[in-house]
Amino acid sequence: MSSSGASADTNSSKGGASVLSKLSSFRSNPSHETFPELPDAVLWIRIVLGVTYGISLGLRNQVGFAGIMLAANVVTILPILYINWFLDADIDSYKNGLNFVGVPNAMATCILVWIIIFTHEHGEDERAFAAAAVNKLIAGDAVMNEQDAVGSGGDEAAAAAAAAAEPEATSATDTEF
Repeated sequence: MSSSGASADTNSSKGGASVLSKLSSFRSNPSHETFPELPDAVLWIRIVLGVTYGISLGLRNQVGFAGIMLAANVVTILPILYINWFLDADIDSYKNGLNFVGVPNAMATCILVWIIIFTHEHGEDERAFAAAAVNKLIAGDAVMNEQDAVGSGGDEAAAAAAAAAEPEATSATDTEF
C-alpha cells in the first residue's frame, strides 16, 4: 500500500468529522468535496423511513393504493426537504444527483415490511383463506371426477366428439405460443 493510501485511511478514521456530525450540522452547505458520503447517508435515511412507515402501515391495517402513494411521499419528500432546508447542500456538485437516490430501495423495503406486518397481524384470516382455497380445490376435483364418471357412462357419440375436439384444441394452443 502506498503512503498516500495509508494517510487517507488515517485521516478518514481519526481526523475527519464523522458522518453523523456532518448530517446534523445545520446549514453546513455540504458538497461532493466536503461530504462525499452524503448520497449513501441519504439512501440509509430513506430506507429507515421506509421501514418505519411500512411498520406504521401494517399496524394501522392500511390497504390500497393510498398507502403506496403516501409511502412514496414520505421516502421522497422528507429527505429532499432535509437536504435542501436543513443541510442546504450543493446538490449540483453530486454527479448522480441527490434528490432521488435510494427511492426505489426505500419503497421496496417499505412495501416488504408493510406486507410482513400486515400478514402477521392477520394470521387467522390468512389461515381461513388458505383453508377455503384448499376446500374449493378439493371440491373442484370432486366435481370434475363426477363429470368424468357421468360422461363415460352416457352418450358415446358425445364422448367421441369431445375426444376428437381435444387434439385440435391442444394443437391450436401449442402453435399459438
